[in-house]
Amino acid sequence: MGLSLYKSIVRPALFLTSPETAHYVAKWAFRRARLWKLLRWRLCVEDERLQVKVGQLTLANPVGLAAGFDKNCEMYRALLDIGFGYVVLGTVTINPREGNPKPRMWRYPGRSLVNSMGLPNDGARKIAGNLSRSMDRPKPLVVSISGLSEEEFVDCYREIVCFADAIELNISTPNTVGVRIFQDPAVFKKLLDGLGGVRDHGKPFWVKIPPYFTEKERENVLELVDVAVRESVDAITAVNTRIIQEPRASIGTGGLSGPLIFKDMLRIVSDVYQHTRGKIPINACGGISSAQDTWEALKAGASSVQLYTALIYEGPRIVSSINQGLLRMLEDAKLSSLSELTGAGEH
Repeated sequence: MGLSLYKSIVRPALFLTSPETAHYVAKWAFRRARLWKLLRWRLCVEDERLQVKVGQLTLANPVGLAAGFDKNCEMYRALLDIGFGYVVLGTVTINPREGNPKPRMWRYPGRSLVNSMGLPNDGARKIAGNLSRSMDRPKPLVVSISGLSEEEFVDCYREIVCFADAIELNISTPNTVGVRIFQDPAVFKKLLDGLGGVRDHGKPFWVKIPPYFTEKERENVLELVDVAVRESVDAITAVNTRIIQEPRASIGTGGLSGPLIFKDMLRIVSDVYQHTRGKIPINACGGISSAQDTWEALKAGASSVQLYTALIYEGPRIVSSINQGLLRMLEDAKLSSLSELTGAGEH
């Protein structure tokens, strides 16, 4: 599906409905895995120059899908076939959650979204059944997990880990208040200690951090990063959505995503890279919607990028568009691979 067809016909039709209804339509389409397998040759860009590493994982290209799109781990085959280098599924919790009352997602100016979802999902045990059919996948699956207690995180990890190539801890969702207790460095350290008792050391372990906007918030998040480095976390995903006031939401707030948070994400990726001296890989997440955005994020210190909102606004060809653009930029910069780019803007 070309970008022009999506923008001229499909997107206008989808945008006549609410964002959540449009997402249900997208889910219906992406569950048709055979269709996307047939389209794979038109959507996937394969070139060794795009290959990057995030810790233990080798990725065919640096463009990943952020958590939140495939909450119940049902669409990963089609999502890999549209060209992502990896996908982050979930966020999954040990028990099923309905999430916050509807409406809970809104389109914003600047090709952005606000959501107040509250981690709706079918629960780890049912989702593990969906993932059990994924063992022959060609590219990595990362599963985002969360919980309201250390015990919930540990139980969810146990259910999911054997079906994932990596686990991403979501301690930064702005729409589920109980999760935010893990943004206290001491509580976060205790969580990692608890997970250490059951952790499968063959599987990489990522942590998704919140954005920050004051010096106090910055110090707290960088302390979380320090804990992650000391506890041998494999990568940091920076950042989650930005919490804003949203009077239409049942909880009065929502998480802003899309280009409106790109500059803040870039600032934080650079901060984390410089603070850790590049000791831990970073997945840049927030406002990525083009090859230029990806290039800037990699130069700031990221090893990969994650997008979600751009898939909604730009359609399934967004991944190939970014990867084709990156290849042109590599040629212009006379670089042999993207691996040479990480942190190049920070030296």
